[in-house]
Amino acid sequence: MLFIYPPASRSSEPPLGIARLAGLLRSRGLRAGCLDLCQEGLDYLLALPEPSSGAELSAWERGALRRRGRNLELLRGGGAFGSIDRYRRVVLDLNRAFKTLSAPAGVQASLADYRDGGLSPLRREDLLEAAARFEENLFYPLFSRRIEEEIERLRPAALGLSLSFLSQALCGFAIAGYLKEAHPELPLMLGGSLVGSWAAQGVLPPGESFGGLVDAILPGRGEAPLLARLGELGSLAAEGPSRPGASLLRLNRVPSAAPDFSDLAHLSYLAPVAVAPYNFSWGCPWRRCRFCPETAERSAYAALSADEAMRELGELVARAEPGLLHFCDNEIAPLYLRSLAASPPGPRWYGFARFGPLLAEPGFCAALAASGCALLQLGLESGDQAVLDAMGKGTRLEEIDLALENLAEAGIAAYLYLLFGTPSEGRDAALRTRDFVASRADRIGFLNVAVFNLPARSEDAARLETRPFYEGELGLYRDFRHPLGWDRTAIRSFLARDFESEPAIAAILARNPPVFTSSHAAFFTPLR
Repeated sequence: MLFIYPPASRSSEPPLGIARLAGLLRSRGLRAGCLDLCQEGLDYLLALPEPSSGAELSAWERGALRRRGRNLELLRGGGAFGSIDRYRRVVLDLNRAFKTLSAPAGVQASLADYRDGGLSPLRREDLLEAAARFEENLFYPLFSRRIEEEIERLRPAALGLSLSFLSQALCGFAIAGYLKEAHPELPLMLGGSLVGSWAAQGVLPPGESFGGLVDAILPGRGEAPLLARLGELGSLAAEGPSRPGASLLRLNRVPSAAPDFSDLAHLSYLAPVAVAPYNFSWGCPWRRCRFCPETAERSAYAALSADEAMRELGELVARAEPGLLHFCDNEIAPLYLRSLAASPPGPRWYGFARFGPLLAEPGFCAALAASGCALLQLGLESGDQAVLDAMGKGTRLEEIDLALENLAEAGIAAYLYLLFGTPSEGRDAALRTRDFVASRADRIGFLNVAVFNLPARSEDAARLETRPFYEGELGLYRDFRHPLGWDRTAIRSFLARDFESEPAIAAILARNPPVFTSSHAAFFTPLR
């Protein structure tokens, strides 16, 4: 089977999902291949010649094109990470080169996004139009050639297309349109986290095949439904109608194998060391936060045993020899944090964790640091306890305070996530969040500040007055009338005038890596 990961999204590490599926099939003696067209697309676009016609280029655009090779080397060689100011110039320069090179095709591509005129990835008819017009896609010369090369090499019996982000949807459907025309004999399966969210929130009706474009939709974790589709595990029966509608296959039992990145080892990702992603679990073990899509989607939590996970991780480190591990779990559960502290994996590592009793222990944070932990991503969300309680967050500010102190003392950077505009928050609560963050600025490495989007199928959406957030039936969020009048306009004004202008907070925000955000933040933490 050939797994394909389409443009365009941030590309600092290989895609974990298709590498896990390939590892599983290979562990069972089946042929599998991985094609990362996201990273290959980045290299392809940045190698295009300077536009020779059309609108005149600005001095910045010409300079960005002239410096693109040097800037790529600075990112890959590490020279860009000497200071955040230099890094910012390099990344924004590359982003400008990306946009300049894509403009003649009538699209706007960047290091993290892909926009094609009036086409929306949230409208089914627009996705089908992207599929029908696949030859007009910016990356068509690349993906048509590379797919044929990989099909010739692998001779697959089926194809898998993985969509993790909305920014991949238009290119992904263009690739699907090409595959349906060039290789109608090969079944095409559509999966990935974006597709999983569409299915879990009821956006995709049973039997959806996008007009016969795909043969199966595999939502959620892909291993079990893929094996079911391939006929290997007869006990994992498909649910839903058989063709001509596509099968909507759901998780039952969960087979696993270490991810295999061997097909992607030749690619040079945008990071100064090889980064290997890995996950111990799927879904969220807490699943009570009212603001979270995981809660709205009612996704099942699945996890490996500690022994199995550490065995897989050991295999991955030995095979890939990464310089940094990225744990992609929604939360690295305490079970795995303890395992990492007891058996350090070797390379430095980072990932999401949850504020709780474990991080309130100074000795445990010191043990995490000794195991190679460079950075933890942590959802603070609010500095107001009443708001946290209304969110269902299950965290206490006193415990958060201790954790931040312990992490700073241990030398682990805290990458905090803040969420403004939840239904229970008003301006006074937002000011308390500002004061909480500002008074602890010396313990906070980085900040991600977001305005709340209401999951369309959440419990709160059923009780609030809502309206469309984006046009399109594939949207996962709704706008709403805030019970306290704390609307998005007021929130954005607050962030600009009262939050980001606070000197201590402004200093933290100035450290945030643009575009790559948390994917590159660990490279700005000191080596121990």
